[in-house]
Amino acid sequence: MTIETVVEARQVRKAYGGVEVLKGIDLTVRQGEVVLVLGPSGGGKSTFLRTLNHLEAPDSGTVSICGERIGYGERGALRESRIAVQRRRTGMVFQQFNLFPNMTALDNVAAGPVHVNGVPKAKARAAARDLLTMVGLADKTGSYPAQLSGGQQQRVAIARALAMRPELLLFDEPTSALDPEMVGEVLDVMVRLREEGMTMIVVSHEMGFARAAADRVVFISDGLVVEDKAPDLFFSAPEHERTRQFLDRIL
Repeated sequence: MTIETVVEARQVRKAYGGVEVLKGIDLTVRQGEVVLVLGPSGGGKSTFLRTLNHLEAPDSGTVSICGERIGYGERGALRESRIAVQRRRTGMVFQQFNLFPNMTALDNVAAGPVHVNGVPKAKARAAARDLLTMVGLADKTGSYPAQLSGGQQQRVAIARALAMRPELLLFDEPTSALDPEMVGEVLDVMVRLREEGMTMIVVSHEMGFARAAADRVVFISDGLVVEDKAPDLFFSAPEHERTRQFLDRIL
């Protein structure tokens, strides 16, 4: 059985103010794979993540999700409304949670299916309740973001992304805004998603997650993929000097 390709990025480039941040990135991710993206600050990893769902439009190159080129149709570039439809295949979890402060956890999770997909409110709220139970927050459905810890808010954000039934989840430094004691509760949810077969690309420096859940570790530096290996080989036998220098600083 052929494993479906979920992400195919080819020669993705992006510049800001004449400074090239992405210099031709290639990446393929298959269904059910978990890819951890490492790299120095300013190396392009978060920018690349945002090009995958066209939050940042590449200057050149292509990104396809489940065989569909994002941002383009048969007649060329698409309008934002059509790109938004394409974007539904991809869920994104941000560093700063981005929850609606005036909504309860339950309503934060149900909002997308109701307002974007037209799901009846009662059905969306029932599904949201199940998702909050899955992330360990069955007792927090009526709580507002200000009443939740950072780790709890991030788990609500994960449930909200899952509510749209994405085929791919993107995580941009999902634990970097959390106190150390809250990191584990978020990583536990991510490990569970991996066990359930969710395809994920995770920008993070959580080495424990890399070893426990990642199928591959990709090192991006200076706008290029420098290394792409299984975790055991990445950490024990990196090929490139730039990777070795980076690992020496963070391990």
